[in-house]
Amino acid sequence: MAFIDDLALEYFLVTLVSVLTLYTIAYVYLEYRKNGTKNLRIAMAPAGFPLLILGSVILIIGLFQEFVWPLPGSYNIFYGDPFLLLGMVTLLYAISVLRDYKLQFPGIFALAIGLLAIVYGYNGYINQLPSSADALETFILFIGYGLFGFLVYPVSLIYDILPTKTKSSTLANIILIIFFIVVFLSMVASAYGGMTAVAAHIQHAP
Repeated sequence: MAFIDDLALEYFLVTLVSVLTLYTIAYVYLEYRKNGTKNLRIAMAPAGFPLLILGSVILIIGLFQEFVWPLPGSYNIFYGDPFLLLGMVTLLYAISVLRDYKLQFPGIFALAIGLLAIVYGYNGYINQLPSSADALETFILFIGYGLFGFLVYPVSLIYDILPTKTKSSTLANIILIIFFIVVFLSMVASAYGGMTAVAAHIQHAP
């Protein structure tokens, strides 16, 4: 079978999840500043379809990587497992947004995946994956997205509870600010990883 390396594409798809998350946070925040808490669910709704497309593509590529193992050996586990789980939780969020379900249920799933991402990242680091030169950068990326997933749960709780309140609490605001910063830094890290991978793959095509 021919060698197929979609790693650069996977980096950019992960980056797109972050971009969409940041844009949605900003969009919903502006709605909150304009109309208070009453229309937050309506403001969130337009994100559902893009999340559905992203989640579906990520899930398909993740399943392909799990079943076919196109990358060398353990790279399929190191990159493929978290990527597949990301596709699942993104798709769950898309359905929850489109159907106006509680977000805390896919949120608890995201929390678990975030913890797993950190575990995968740590094991990759101690085993020098993807290489001794890039192991630390990749570990930092996994930590970033692990924290991203971990914080999705409290943010989901805030989103579920806030429409019943008249205003956001100080604690909720702090959590949202931390979440925004973590997502932004993770986005920068994955975008950098994707651009580096593109350059390497073009220079040394399989």
